[in-house]
Amino acid sequence: MTLNKQVVKITDAFFKSSLRKGSPYVFPNKIRFEINEGEKWCIWGPSKEKFIDILSNKYISDPFSAVTYAKVVKGRLPRIEQVKFKGVMPTAHLSARYEFFKDEFDQTCEKFILDNSMGSRAVNYEVETTNRYVDPELLTYLLKELKLIDIKDRWAMGLSNGQMRRTRLARSLLKEPDLTIIDDPFLGLDPSACSIISKFLSKYDKGTSVIIGLRYQDQIPDWCTHVVCVDKDGIEFQGPMEQYRDQVESMRLQLLEVLQLNKPKSKYTIEDLISPHKYYKSPHHDVMKIPSVVTLEGLSVTYSGEPVLKDIYWDVKQGSKWHIQGNNGAGKSTLLSLITADHPQSWNSKFVDHGVPRRTGSTNFFDINKRIGLSSPEMHALFLKNAGDLSVLETVASGFHAVSSNNFLKAHNTLTDEQKRIVDMYIDYFHLDPKKTFASLSVSEQKIALFVRAAVKMPEIMILDEAFSGTETDQLIRAHEFLEQWPGTVFVVSHVQEETPKCNHYLRLIEPGQYEIGDVN
Repeated sequence: MTLNKQVVKITDAFFKSSLRKGSPYVFPNKIRFEINEGEKWCIWGPSKEKFIDILSNKYISDPFSAVTYAKVVKGRLPRIEQVKFKGVMPTAHLSARYEFFKDEFDQTCEKFILDNSMGSRAVNYEVETTNRYVDPELLTYLLKELKLIDIKDRWAMGLSNGQMRRTRLARSLLKEPDLTIIDDPFLGLDPSACSIISKFLSKYDKGTSVIIGLRYQDQIPDWCTHVVCVDKDGIEFQGPMEQYRDQVESMRLQLLEVLQLNKPKSKYTIEDLISPHKYYKSPHHDVMKIPSVVTLEGLSVTYSGEPVLKDIYWDVKQGSKWHIQGNNGAGKSTLLSLITADHPQSWNSKFVDHGVPRRTGSTNFFDINKRIGLSSPEMHALFLKNAGDLSVLETVASGFHAVSSNNFLKAHNTLTDEQKRIVDMYIDYFHLDPKKTFASLSVSEQKIALFVRAAVKMPEIMILDEAFSGTETDQLIRAHEFLEQWPGTVFVVSHVQEETPKCNHYLRLIEPGQYEIGDVN
């Protein structure tokens, strides 16, 4: 007798979010889909997130019996883990990543993994929880293969983006779910971090079926055995990757062409948007006379005696655009936090701000950040938590009064007529709906709204730390075209080439005491 190898099967089903009569279906077409053991699927296309939610049992199937999970025994619901990487772990303090800051909410990396799997009753790895044991061998395997052994005792709030992502993946897999669905596993990671996660997922075979979700513009890993493409109507095609690889690549290229041809129009131009900036058409014919906005004169930063940045000499000219490079954990966020004065070690005479050494008493956090616009993963998480109900109009308007990230209040009525005109121009140019709430926007629209919020006050310095991770291609192109003409200084942290705006210089952090500075060809 042949054993049933199916993991999940959907047989001619519609899906909806409510039992109410007349509740609309998620897709107008019926869904027929199945995953078998040993297969590694990629969910690909513009409606991948809806399909991921279907597989995660977040919608009601019609008929009820249309979805079956083969591993589920009688009386137990399927164990499904959905892991998304479009936000960050909420933090109460922006300097958390910069100083391995510990507050009442923090815990070590290993404790963070175990708490989610074992529950409050757990005392050690082999203590039984309400339903099961945690497998100590699986924990050891996950820590080793996801390169977490050396950081397992580090505070979770102090982990870099890549480290936290691997930690969250371990935390989910330790629960030994029937199905794990990972949305955008490589989003915003440097090549090294991408390689660690990709190699891990390619060989993971501990009884959990793994599915990944990717955007149209993402390259599907070679280890994916199957692909399902999902558009607004439902499944467009599905099957073995080798059968559809050429079709996937062709669709990607066609999408980019269509987006270029059908870019939404605005009654405003980029010149309209940037003309209020103090450096608009500022003459700099003599490069030697361009003033410096930031100069590091052998600056070093240490954490508990361990160097993170060491002996950095760096001169940043007004209006220059810099790509800050380096692997996750190399010190990029630390460097940016020095610029914004979020870092406890910001007050250092070797940090020269507009020609003046930054010493305690010489300036203050608020005056520094009046000149800075910022968009980052921390900003995104904090804004969703504290101001998700703000309208897009108020979200953008709050940028005029934002000092770093701590202004989440309505501000539009306090603006001058000129400031209101700027808000209206930017919202129109970037095709945002002023009446929608921030939380109701897609992740891509949220990223653009925060980018616009950083730009409207015409800052001298714009800091874009993974500002465009997860941004749809058409919005990404529009933002990059805008930045090419932006007259202020720009610092960009981005690991994905397609998401990186054009820069003319780079600073690459390699290890403490070793870095490279150069021009971008």
